[in-house]
Amino acid sequence: MGWNSWVTGFQNTKRCRYDIEQGILVQSQLVIQHDPLLELVLTMHSEVIMPVTQEQIGAAFSPKVVAVIGARKADDYSWLRNMRGFRGKLYSVQIDPNDIPGIEEMGVSNYKSLAEIPDQVDYAVIAVPRRVVPFVLKDVIAAGVKTVHMFTSGFSETAEEEGRELEATVKKMAEDAGILIIGPNCMGVFNADNGMRFIRTQDIDVSGPVAVIAQSGGHASSLTSAGQQAGVGIHTTISFGNGIILDSPDLLEYFANDPKTKLICAYIEGPKDGKRFFEKLKYAASKKPVVVWKGGQTEAGQRMATSHTGSLAGSMEVWNSMVKQAGAIRADSLEEALDVMKALAYLDPFTDDGIGIIGGSGGQSVAMSDSFARHGMRVPRLTEPTLEAMGSFFQLIGASYFNPVDVGGINRTSMETILDLLGFDPEIGSVGVLISPMILGGGTGKRTRNTLTKAQRSSLEQYNNSKDRVGKPFFAMFWAP
Repeated sequence: MGWNSWVTGFQNTKRCRYDIEQGILVQSQLVIQHDPLLELVLTMHSEVIMPVTQEQIGAAFSPKVVAVIGARKADDYSWLRNMRGFRGKLYSVQIDPNDIPGIEEMGVSNYKSLAEIPDQVDYAVIAVPRRVVPFVLKDVIAAGVKTVHMFTSGFSETAEEEGRELEATVKKMAEDAGILIIGPNCMGVFNADNGMRFIRTQDIDVSGPVAVIAQSGGHASSLTSAGQQAGVGIHTTISFGNGIILDSPDLLEYFANDPKTKLICAYIEGPKDGKRFFEKLKYAASKKPVVVWKGGQTEAGQRMATSHTGSLAGSMEVWNSMVKQAGAIRADSLEEALDVMKALAYLDPFTDDGIGIIGGSGGQSVAMSDSFARHGMRVPRLTEPTLEAMGSFFQLIGASYFNPVDVGGINRTSMETILDLLGFDPEIGSVGVLISPMILGGGTGKRTRNTLTKAQRSSLEQYNNSKDRVGKPFFAMFWAP
């Protein structure tokens, strides 16, 4: 079953909505009514933005020669160190004699200008003070560089006249030259496939089906690092900051068409062109799952978003209507975005809202039943044939098997049979299993698959074997929500 049939399998006026709570994927049907406020916003005048081609974005993610302009001893040459894993050619441009020795000690060739570099640079990182940026950009354009990652901040997000004027100047220079600018005020590109990264903790040896789009450099870093630690394979992350040339709609369209990308996760503070953002979000969500985390949901958050990336965060009522009508998946925090990413990356698509739960104590089973039901999932009583099969061996002292299944201690030797019976029941579309963190390392977080005990590994294999036999999604919860 494809993503489109999973999400849009209802009437045209309906969408599947996925929320997340404590790592639980849940589903409900929402009827989207006519929304005049959303229509008004989407038809308002929007900022004119230079067209960005899909070929330009593809080239930005796959450069052969990168030059870092402005690497300094003061920040430990961070951009050069970040790029040390790049699987192409890396150069430095620095004129300060105090900074050059440290660059050369790293084994990176330094030049006084881009024009001196013997290879054609196709991606430049600009990390210089903002007043110098127009002069550096002029040299970049003259050198024929096609993509510029502008790390430098201090532009429109400051709300200062000088910052706004400098940003307008840089934007016009880029538009006139037809070059792609990522930023300003951003962390740029992580690409596991070619070794580009913007923090050294990002794993460039593991790729996967997920693409991350983030207006915030901090959230781009957190989503990537935390996602990788959670076992989610991320092939590309882009932090685009103020987005004066390359903006979120361009990236949504690109990753929607990218065959390598199976899931898109985006952090957005405020789109410049609401109508275009909605159209591209809807287009992307029709082809694959798109998780959208909105920054600036309160007055305080909106105020900070304006000073962070110069974004006008806008009404949450309009935003929620836009996300629902586009068919995207809303997240409201880093934790939620990560949980949804992980669920979509690992679980097979399903539309049956009946869930079977294997809990721990009675109280935990009650809490899980409440949580799933609140989010539109059914926790149905099992069918009579299943109950009869359970009753033939299940010990009811301190336990229960009507769903949720409270296994208790005495029935754990029959866990695989219980899993199969629960999963094969026709009322059940997916199975959630409460697993104690003790099974993965006694709560220390230090145990890995290679250091699990034989009994712990056996328990995990039971769950996996049952999942394969049943052919329905199985997922684990560490804590009762």
